[in-house]
Amino acid sequence: MPSSKGLFRFARRAGARVRSRAGQRPGVSRASRFWARAGRALLLLGALLLLVLPVLLIAHPISYIPLLAAVFLVSVSWIYLQILRRAPSVSVAQMSGSCERGQQTALSVDLSNSSLLPCARLEMEFFVTDLFGNYDEVTRLTCALGSREQSTLNFDVRFAHLGTYQAGIDHVVVHDLLGLFSSRIADSTRRSVVVRPRAVDMDSVGTMQVVLDESRNMLKPVASDDMDYANVREYHYGDPLKTIHWNLTARNPSHVMYARLYEAYVNPSLAIVIDAYAPDSNPEELMSLFDGMVECAAALSAQAREAGIDAEVRYLNGAHTPASARLASASDADDLVMGMLRITSVDEAGARAAGTEEMLRGAGLQSHGFGNVALVTSRVDAGLLTALVEIRMRRRNVMAFIAVPRALQGRPRESFLAPLRRLGAAGIAHYAVESTEVETKVVGL
Repeated sequence: MPSSKGLFRFARRAGARVRSRAGQRPGVSRASRFWARAGRALLLLGALLLLVLPVLLIAHPISYIPLLAAVFLVSVSWIYLQILRRAPSVSVAQMSGSCERGQQTALSVDLSNSSLLPCARLEMEFFVTDLFGNYDEVTRLTCALGSREQSTLNFDVRFAHLGTYQAGIDHVVVHDLLGLFSSRIADSTRRSVVVRPRAVDMDSVGTMQVVLDESRNMLKPVASDDMDYANVREYHYGDPLKTIHWNLTARNPSHVMYARLYEAYVNPSLAIVIDAYAPDSNPEELMSLFDGMVECAAALSAQAREAGIDAEVRYLNGAHTPASARLASASDADDLVMGMLRITSVDEAGARAAGTEEMLRGAGLQSHGFGNVALVTSRVDAGLLTALVEIRMRRRNVMAFIAVPRALQGRPRESFLAPLRRLGAAGIAHYAVESTEVETKVVGL
């Protein structure tokens, strides 16, 4: 899997950065470690052969001294490693449990050497998983510890995408004095970090003013069904056929058709429906789309709260069943990120992708449902567009926010957004959501 840029950054240069494939452990592969050990063994064997040559050529007791000295040093170095291999301990001492996307969070690592012997060379690999649980970029650190020494390393870790991540130490490698031998110690030290949405400027879009204006008209009589009967008026194109007053129409000499008017007792509040499926399957693109959609939904919720409008975020949880949240605090945002279904491609989701359409219809087509409905999605799906138009025909205020993949530029972008003309013809406001590592923007279409 391509590594997400800047997912794991340290405030200071701590060592080499290593990439890993999806699902694999970070660091050097088994094959690389095997060949490295084989190379060291060959070098050691070659050095011993060179030391044996004087013994064979000179045949004098003094010629044994270099060979014996080398064997002695190698033996001492190996014994040194066996004594020291269990002495070092490494642990993640402190790490914030949550932070905003793009914000740096502190990471403290405690190192200690319980042995009287100094640790000449200690290697560690720090890692962060991506949104899908795979290992992402890791940083390798090499340091030394004196006898009975304790040390603390402080780093700043920056997360570029929303989600729940694991960060910590994958393993520790202890080396001998001569660098000929090493011992790899597995370490499962890790911490969970929830990356919540950051603030998005929505003032230029003016969506809440539209919501407020529409909410003032929520109790006006409209031509619809399954509501309380109020009055009659002439039939308008687009009114449901169920609302036609056939008796009054038949008695009218001019044969003008009349429709019944009903009181629409809807809740002047806002339902924000997040679609957790995307048309793309590239992991990096999926994470960027997820960022844009969740941050847009959080910004809409904050705007509604400031305007005194009750807002509810509806989404699919990990079991692909509908859930809801009200974002009144940072902990609520954490719960949304942890409970929401991780974004996946439509091809991978299959029939489950229709769950968003059902959730959208439930929010907007109920007789006593929400007066304002906002869909936040990354796919221009015919079923979703039809549901939005039907909700609009019920005289509800409808908005659509489309997270556009960053790779789409020029004509491909225009082709991707072309079906949205249907929303414009129905009087539905629609916007593009563009998300990068730096910011998330919402622009009108």
